[in-house]
Amino acid sequence: MRLRKYIVLFVAILLAGLLHAQQDSIPVRAYPPIDDGNLIETKWKYTYTAHAETNSVVHKADASYAYYLHFRHDYTFEHYLNGRKASGPWVLNEAQNEIFYKFRNIRWWRIAELSSRTLVMEFSLGKASYQYHFIRVKDEDAPFVKRANELPDIDVISKDKAIAKANVDAIRETDRRNREVRRQKRRARRAAKREKKKVRQEDRFERRYQPEESITFIEIAVIGGGYYGGLDPVIKDFTIIRNSGKLVKEYETVERGLVKTSKDIEREEMERLVKFILNKKFFDYEKTYDCASSDCAKRKGEKPTPIPLRVSVQYGSLRKVVTVSMWGYDDKRVKYVDYPADLDLIIDGIQKLAGL
Repeated sequence: MRLRKYIVLFVAILLAGLLHAQQDSIPVRAYPPIDDGNLIETKWKYTYTAHAETNSVVHKADASYAYYLHFRHDYTFEHYLNGRKASGPWVLNEAQNEIFYKFRNIRWWRIAELSSRTLVMEFSLGKASYQYHFIRVKDEDAPFVKRANELPDIDVISKDKAIAKANVDAIRETDRRNREVRRQKRRARRAAKREKKKVRQEDRFERRYQPEESITFIEIAVIGGGYYGGLDPVIKDFTIIRNSGKLVKEYETVERGLVKTSKDIEREEMERLVKFILNKKFFDYEKTYDCASSDCAKRKGEKPTPIPLRVSVQYGSLRKVVTVSMWGYDDKRVKYVDYPADLDLIIDGIQKLAGL
């Protein structure tokens, strides 16, 4: 009986040694870099966990395990696990292939795969590696409620797609304006029958809304920027100049609340601003300007929290959206992200036109 125990103990030690030797041979994978713009404002649903070395499934999501993940534009995440929600900061490392995101005592995850439909994040536990597999879900299929102070979404698309989308949008806008003109004419005719003295007003109204096909479509927007902090933190800063000449600004702080203002901009002023933007080569800029140093990446997770800046300009068939992860200087008077200096002049021109 004692001999049998010794044999069992010897076999156990031998198997443990073989397993340890096998684990020691497991290398830590290095994956290619990704663009954090492909993570911003994406929502994911967890499906299963696999052992990376053997590709064997060790856990599957079922009716009793629901886990969703949302990477927000301000570099914070929120997740949902079986009815409980939590949030925190997220940031990519300098090599752009690992993400800092705390979940179940894991802080750094290697990004094994990222596409428009799937996300695979990998971590190591001891000498073994495991991969969390997610599928992308639409807003309506995720258990997250959009905040009241959420910045409007602007799709960042390639130049070719932007041109195609701009053409479609221009056609739709022309159709919309034509329908509006027809509707206003019908109303004008009914009003003319009721009150003849309003004929001149109706004529002016029709001429005012008569579509002008020769005018090039213009729309300019500035969203976010700066840092969230101070005595009265800014939670919303949104300015848009529409093709109609209407400028709308929404500015909201924690203490003062939301303030909306609007004004009319002359077409000549809009044309001058667009020519200035064209002269500054805005449409040749990169679509994203982000950290190029470890100090910059570290600063993303510190307070006051950086708010990404997005500048969108559409002029006819040209459309460009430029995102800067940290714009301007923080309270230490440090500029962390290297972006074209002329971008500051463009934003200054937009703010002057808005009367800021």
